[in-house]
Amino acid sequence: MSISIASSIQEIYISNPKLTSKELFNSGMNVGKDMMGTMANTLILAFTGSSLNMIMVIYSYNVNFIQLMNMDMVSIEIIQGLTGSLAIIFTVPIISFIASKIIPSLLFENRSEIVNNTLNTDIDNS
Repeated sequence: MSISIASSIQEIYISNPKLTSKELFNSGMNVGKDMMGTMANTLILAFTGSSLNMIMVIYSYNVNFIQLMNMDMVSIEIIQGLTGSLAIIFTVPIISFIASKIIPSLLFENRSEIVNNTLNTDIDNS
């Protein structure tokens, strides 16, 4: 997810190098918001699906719902799902901030090399 956000910020900056870091950050946040919901849902469903068979076995022994929810296994799965979701939520603004600061400086340093290579290629093709 973070690579997708960083590469989209890079493509946005390449297409419009006049954008400020704040505008690039906002673009990264918009891209990240689209991914965040689906990634968090997928993560929670993966944790739930991996422990579903064990919960069904325990429930088949007529363990009531309150005892089932108080078991260590269930609480660990809930904590794993919440921790993973929080990591996804925090990844979006952190990578958007870092990419919006680093990408313009990296591409600005390499811009003269890119222009020279492009000009040399155009001259050689003529």
